[in-house]
Amino acid sequence: MSRWMIHCREATRLVLLAEETPLRWTDRLRLRAHLAVCKACPRFVRQVALMRSAMGHWRAYRDGDDAGR
Repeated sequence: MSRWMIHCREATRLVLLAEETPLRWTDRLRLRAHLAVCKACPRFVRQVALMRSAMGHWRAYRDGDDAGR
């Protein structure tokens, strides 16, 4: 396997790491290359985005609920 191609496990790690910190350009490139050829990992990226959105909605709901007391 080329040093630019990564397995799904590494792609998952990079997707989750990107939630916390900006990725290096080499990691972004490797992740994009993997996502272009993998069927499952783009689905995981969408699931992570959905969870991020749901948590944002939950926080807004929670904070709004506290303000009304």
